[in-house]
Amino acid sequence: MAAAKGQGKYSITVEPLALKNLFATLNALDKEHQAKVRDGAQPISQEFARKLAIGAAFGTTPPQAVLVARSITTPRDRIPRVDIGGSKKVGRVYGGKRKGTRRTSAPAGALLWGSEFGSHPGVDSIGRRFTRRFVKGVNKSGYWIAPTTDKYIGDVAKEYEVMLGKVIQEQKLNGASS
Repeated sequence: MAAAKGQGKYSITVEPLALKNLFATLNALDKEHQAKVRDGAQPISQEFARKLAIGAAFGTTPPQAVLVARSITTPRDRIPRVDIGGSKKVGRVYGGKRKGTRRTSAPAGALLWGSEFGSHPGVDSIGRRFTRRFVKGVNKSGYWIAPTTDKYIGDVAKEYEVMLGKVIQEQKLNGASS
């Protein structure tokens, strides 16, 4: 089955409560200052991504979390943004051993949810029993993405607010002196 675009992706976007007003303000900035906002949001996103990768590598995370953490990207945007998962091949190679049989690796998106929430044994749709596919058992509160987000989201929002305030203030000062 072909994966749909965006399938198996977990995006974390830091957004203030007044999102509508924020985007109205960002849209009111001239192109130069919008670029400054993007340039300022990028390091905030990268630092948060680094904390996520550290959270995946240590602690009680399933081993697949380290593989999924390799897929973390920080697209350049006007708000801090971290994407995890997607189609990047990160798992071990599997497939047939015969000549001409395609061998491939698991995409990060296929491992994402199990690495975050674990798994449990069960029975598939045709009655076959299976064991836990992700060493760790089910944890509804998450192993590495949700706990790291909960721990650092306030700091990320404050840092973004300060950076944005400086850019808006600069815009107002430049606009008043023109």
